[in-house]
Amino acid sequence: MLMLAVTTMKPGKSCGFILAEALCLPLLTAALAAYDWSVAGSREAARPAVCGPLFHEATNEFRTMTTTLYQHQTRVDRDVRSYRYDCVGFVSYALKQVAPQAWATAAKGTGITKGHIPSPPLYRAFLAGLSEKSQPGWEMVKKVSDLRSGDVVAWEHKTETSSGHAVIIGGTPMPLTNGLWLVEVYDSTSSPHSDDSRSTDLRAQVLASTGRRSGLGHGVMLFVADPASGALTGVRWTRKAKSITVPIAAGRPTS
Repeated sequence: MLMLAVTTMKPGKSCGFILAEALCLPLLTAALAAYDWSVAGSREAARPAVCGPLFHEATNEFRTMTTTLYQHQTRVDRDVRSYRYDCVGFVSYALKQVAPQAWATAAKGTGITKGHIPSPPLYRAFLAGLSEKSQPGWEMVKKVSDLRSGDVVAWEHKTETSSGHAVIIGGTPMPLTNGLWLVEVYDSTSSPHSDDSRSTDLRAQVLASTGRRSGLGHGVMLFVADPASGALTGVRWTRKAKSITVPIAAGRPTS
């Protein structure tokens, strides 16, 4: 197994001793094997990246939590390390903790009222707007290849139970074929990705409506890029799922 030593950057802002977690190499090397990728090829593609503040918050919540559950009303108790929220509840809570300027800008830009959080479509629209107008606390991310740990990706996809989804990037994207990029994400969900931590994590409580473990965790999914521009155009929830084209955008919280 390929191991990388991650050096400490700033007190409280370190990638810590997660070793290869920031680049997700244990997960991604196994996943890439399904696509006939060599370890040497993954080494070449996995270039080191700086960890953003949301990556540190996401991994800290995940490592220290005692219980988690997917639910639409955010209920967090850091004293007992209990995290109950949905996908945008997770992203919004993380922003409030470590990127307050980015949160304030997103809250104002999406027009939400006090005590509420943006929906996936509102987050997506806000992030897409970064290409037209810069916003305090944020950097624009257009290409899948430019994504790095701690970036936020949100997309719209209406179903009977959802209006879309939002995730925090947990590793360096790995290029596959046909515009597909494999990447680890942190999110709150009741629908597991490939190589999903929730499947065997006893801290992840079972959601009654689905019968599956839910809440905060990490897994591997795929993003679809435009062949010409490299811009985000769609998602694939798991390696075996079908790709769907959706309104999707990404951004990098900086402060």
